[in-house]
Amino acid sequence: MFLNKKSEDNGFKPKTFKPKQNFNAKFFKSLIYTLTFTVLAILFILVLFVILKSLHVFEEQGFWSFITGTNWKPGKDGEGQYGIGLIIIMTIVLLTISMLFAIPLTIFTTLFISEYLSVGMQKKVLTVIKLLASVPSVVFGLFARDQIGALFQLMGAPNNDNLMVASMTMTFMAAPTMISLSYNAVQSVPEGYRLGSLGLGISKEQTTFKIIRKSASAKIISAIILGMARVIGETMAIMMIAGNSTGGFITNSGISGFLFSSIRTLAATIGLEMTENSGSTHQSALYAIGLILFLLVFIINIVILFMSNVDNIKYSRRIKREEKLNSNSSRKIKNPKYVYDKRMLGMMVHNRTENKFFKKTYSAVMLFLMWISTAIIISFTFWILGDVIIRGLMGLSDPIAFIHMDTENRTGGGIFAALFTTILLVVCTLIFAIPFALAAAIYLNEYARQSSVLTKSFRFAINLLASTPSIVFGIFGLSIFIVLLGLPFSILAAGLTMTVVVLPMLISNFEDALQQVPHQYREAGSALGLTKIQTLFKIILPNAMEGIITGIILAMAKIIGESAPIYLTLGTDIQMPTQGFLSQGTTLTTGIYMMVAEGIPGHGQGTIYLMALITIILIIGLNFTSGRLSSLLVQKSKDLKAKSKIKRKEFNVKTKAKIKKMKPSLKFKWMKLQSKFRKGEIKITFFKEMASKNKLWVKRRKEYRKLKKGVIDHE
Repeated sequence: MFLNKKSEDNGFKPKTFKPKQNFNAKFFKSLIYTLTFTVLAILFILVLFVILKSLHVFEEQGFWSFITGTNWKPGKDGEGQYGIGLIIIMTIVLLTISMLFAIPLTIFTTLFISEYLSVGMQKKVLTVIKLLASVPSVVFGLFARDQIGALFQLMGAPNNDNLMVASMTMTFMAAPTMISLSYNAVQSVPEGYRLGSLGLGISKEQTTFKIIRKSASAKIISAIILGMARVIGETMAIMMIAGNSTGGFITNSGISGFLFSSIRTLAATIGLEMTENSGSTHQSALYAIGLILFLLVFIINIVILFMSNVDNIKYSRRIKREEKLNSNSSRKIKNPKYVYDKRMLGMMVHNRTENKFFKKTYSAVMLFLMWISTAIIISFTFWILGDVIIRGLMGLSDPIAFIHMDTENRTGGGIFAALFTTILLVVCTLIFAIPFALAAAIYLNEYARQSSVLTKSFRFAINLLASTPSIVFGIFGLSIFIVLLGLPFSILAAGLTMTVVVLPMLISNFEDALQQVPHQYREAGSALGLTKIQTLFKIILPNAMEGIITGIILAMAKIIGESAPIYLTLGTDIQMPTQGFLSQGTTLTTGIYMMVAEGIPGHGQGTIYLMALITIILIIGLNFTSGRLSSLLVQKSKDLKAKSKIKRKEFNVKTKAKIKKMKPSLKFKWMKLQSKFRKGEIKITFFKEMASKNKLWVKRRKEYRKLKKGVIDHE
C-alpha cells in the first residue's frame, strides 16, 4: 500500500500557474505573431515567385544547357539563345582577381590595427574604414570611371571600363566590410594567447601571424566569404565600369588583352535587361539568373554557419580528448619513445634561437606589409572622398543645377527634385518597415523559444535575406508591386520594395537593442505584478529606445545609398514629386547613374559630382551621428516628459488652490440664493411653464389616440 502511494507521489506533476491574459494582451500577442509570420511569408513568396518565374526557361532550354551555355543572345520568344556559362566564368574571374587583392589587404590591415596600434589610434583608423564603407556603389562607379580607369588607360587599356577597373573597384568596395568583421574576430582572441606566446620568447610578428591569426581564422574566413557575396551581388557599379560585353575575354592580345577585356556579371545582366526584356522567355531567363544568385547566397550562408561553429566543434573535441586522457590516467604510462639529456636539449635550444637573421627578416617583412596595406586603405579612402569633395564643390559654380538638370535649356528637375524624392522614399519605406521589423524583433526576443527549430530557421532566413543581392529584390518588386498589383513606377512601389530590403537590417538592430535591456528589469516588472505587455511597453521598450532609433537612422542611410531595386521600380526621369507617394522620379543615387549612362548637356560632370557629394554627406552624417542623434532624441523625450509632468502637477496644484479659494464665496452665494427662493424674491416661471406645456401635450396626445380609434368623446 505504501509502495503504491510512493509511486503515485513520484508521478505527480504540479501545474504551473499561468496568469489570465486580458483582451489587450491577447490582441497584442496575436498582432506580433501576425506581423512576424508576414515577414516569413514575404521571404517564402519571394523565393517561390523567383522559382516559378524561372521554370519557363528551364522547360524550354533545359537547366544544364542554361547553366553551361556560352551564348547569351536575347530575342523574341523562340528566337533567343540563353546560356550563362560564359557570364558565370566572367563573374568568377572578377571575384578571383578582386579577392587576390582584397584578402591580403584585409588580413594585414586587420592585424596591424588590432595588434600594433593604440586604442585611440584604432578608433581613428576604423573611422576612416567606416568612411570608405559608407560610400555608395554608384559613387564608387563614378570615381572608378574617371580615376582608376584613367590610370589603367595609362598602362595600355583601350578604355576606362574593363575587367581590371572593375576588379580594383570591387576590391576596395569589399575590403571595409571584411576588415571590420575580421577586426572583431581578432579582438575576440583571448589576451592569454598573446601574453603566453610573448612569454615563451616568440617575436611579436610570429605571435600575430602564427597564433592570433590562426586562432581567429574561422571568423576571418567568414568575413572573407561575406566580402565575396558583396562582389557577386554588386550591380550598379559593375554596370558603370565593367563594359557589359557578353562576348567573352580577349585571348589574342596576351595577358593585357585578357585583363582589359570588357565583361558582364550575373547581377549586372539583370539590371541592364530587366526593364527592356524581349519576351517571356527572356524575362524568365533573367529570373533564373536571380535564382542562381539566390542559391549562391544560400550556399555562402551555409558555409558561414558551419565556420561559425568550428570553434565549438574544436572545443567539444578537446573536451572529449581530455576526458579520454583522464580515464586512461590510472593505467601505466609507457616511457616516451625519445628521451633527450640536458646537453642535447641545450644544443636544440641554442640552434633554434641562433637564427636571429631569419627572425628579424620575417618581422621586418611582415611589419612592412602591414604598414603598406593599412596605408593603401587609408590613402584610397582620402583619394575617393577628396576627389568627390573637390569636384562637387566645383559643381556649385552652376547653381541652376539645383532647379534644372539641363542647365542650357533649363528643363527637367534638378538636384532638389532628386533630394525630395529621396526623402519621400525614406519616409514611405520606414512607414511600412518599422512595424514589421519591431514586431519580428519582439517575437524573437520576448516570445519565441530560442532552442526551437522555428526560431533558428527564422534567424537563418533573416541572415539569408540580408545577404541576398539587392537586384533580386528589385525584380521581385517590379513583378509583384508593378506588374501584378498594377502600381505605377512610383515612390510607393519603390518604398514597398525597399521595405523588403531593409527588413533584415532593422530586425537585427531592433533585436540587439532589446537584448541590451538586462533580464533583471523583466524580473522586476513581473515581481511588481506587471503583465508581459505592461513590462514590454513600460520597461523594455523605453530602455531599448536609443538602440531602436539608432537602427532606424542606419536604415535611413542604407535607403539613401541603395540604387539597384530603386532603379527598377521608381523610374528614370528627374522630376519633382508633385503627386506624393505616387510620383515617378529618381533618387540621388539613381540620378547619378542615369546621368552617367545617358549624359546631360551643360556642366554635367560638375552636377554629377555635386549630387555624389550631397549623397555622401547624408549617408556619412547619418552613419556617424546615429548614436548621438538617438541618445539626444531619447534625452529630449525624457526632458519633455519630465517638464510636462511638472507642468501638470503645477496646474493641478493651482487648480486645487483656486477651487479652495472659491469654495467659501460659492457657498455664501448658494445660501443667499436659497434664502431669496424662500422669501419669494425670485420666482421660478420656467419650470411652471414647462409643466403646463407638458400637461397640454399629454392631453392632446390622448385626444389624438381617441380620434385614431374612431371614438370621439363630445363631453
